[in-house]
Amino acid sequence: MILIIVVTTFAAAFVQGATGFGFALVAMPILSGLTSIQTAAPLVALTTFTNNLILSIYYRKAFDRKVVTSLLLGAVLGIPIGFLALDYLPTALMLITLGAIIVAYGLYSLVSPVIPVLKSRRWIYGAGFLSGILLGSFNLPGPPVILYGSSQRWSQETFKGNLTSFFGMSVAIVVLGHGFQNRISPDIIHQFMMTVPGLLLGLYGGVVLAKRFDPNIFRKIITVLLSIIGVRLIISGIYL
Repeated sequence: MILIIVVTTFAAAFVQGATGFGFALVAMPILSGLTSIQTAAPLVALTTFTNNLILSIYYRKAFDRKVVTSLLLGAVLGIPIGFLALDYLPTALMLITLGAIIVAYGLYSLVSPVIPVLKSRRWIYGAGFLSGILLGSFNLPGPPVILYGSSQRWSQETFKGNLTSFFGMSVAIVVLGHGFQNRISPDIIHQFMMTVPGLLLGLYGGVVLAKRFDPNIFRKIITVLLSIIGVRLIISGIYL
């Protein structure tokens, strides 16, 4: 099982390095299917925090402080709701919900609709709030923030800088929450330590190769694979 965790982390980090997001979208469904959402959540939180911390340092000159702060304010309100869902909702329902979120995001990515510019400040707080809920329950803060970022027409560097900075800070809160709720066991820490070399290698490979190919094409390929995984999670939840 350790080998699968290490390979999954490497692949997820590669996607994150290449596109600026996607670590949890890759890692969470695979590891949840391998173990359980309750076990995968703290492990993915630790690895997500590590890779986003590294990327936020790399893109430190590209993020907008006001944007990230506003997203964090919304996320702080949403994260506790996500924790409650993780504690009290049935595993089958969680798997089905996780799968549905991934499939819905996959369909959005493949269709790539043009989103109108969202000017009201309510949208950024709402995106942060929904992101916080998904972060606390599934470690999947990406979809609401990605949709909002797409509407703002950020440059690629600003997009990656804002997302990685927000993810790094918000996931830090989630890691603390898992710690306070005693979900980070010695086994989780051992598994996390085993993933670090592959995580660093995947991030480096993704960042370097992103300069040599179109990340949008790569993202669509990954999206198709993720959608298949999402469908499998829904089926697993139905028959659990």
